[in-house]
Amino acid sequence: MITNLSRIEKTRVAFALGALLAYAVGAAGAVSALATEPGHAGHTIDVSRVLDAGAPPGAPPEIVIAPIPADPTPMVERSQWVFDLRWDRGDVWLLGVQPLELPAPRETPRVMGRFALELFEGAALIERVRFDFPLLGSFVPTDGGHASSFSQSLRTRIGVVFPATARGTRLELWDRATNRRWSLPWPPAQPAPASPASR
Repeated sequence: MITNLSRIEKTRVAFALGALLAYAVGAAGAVSALATEPGHAGHTIDVSRVLDAGAPPGAPPEIVIAPIPADPTPMVERSQWVFDLRWDRGDVWLLGVQPLELPAPRETPRVMGRFALELFEGAALIERVRFDFPLLGSFVPTDGGHASSFSQSLRTRIGVVFPATARGTRLELWDRATNRRWSLPWPPAQPAPASPASR
């Protein structure tokens, strides 16, 4: 079959076969290297080598478990609060709280975020709503361990929807990156009804 091909086609076939052979040899070498690597058993990760990374030889691995409770079961409420929050050059401000009635009860969404509103009943965490301020992005410490100059000059704002539950005794805003906490009013004060002249 190759005898009926032109010289260019024969060159292309030879090149393709050579590339395929080189790929097969490389793959076989990688598999054999994995199989002979110390501590390798199938596809299992040797966790002991991960946990003690960077520790001096012979030192016992330090495992620190942060006392951060998991997200509680989401609340389902029709009535919600909207917390108007501002990031102002490294500080957080509560500008106001407004009620919000949804068309139907909804479950509190679970998302990722640097910040969280956490509602406690005594010492028990009963609700957590995570969020991020627009444009703030991830916390990237500088060499001195402080936030970047961009976050120190940024002013941004967000409305965070939180269930208007009758439960809870304490509400806190938590910055997970710096572990700073701010106490927020709970339950929030109802806004005064607008007078007819201001409508």
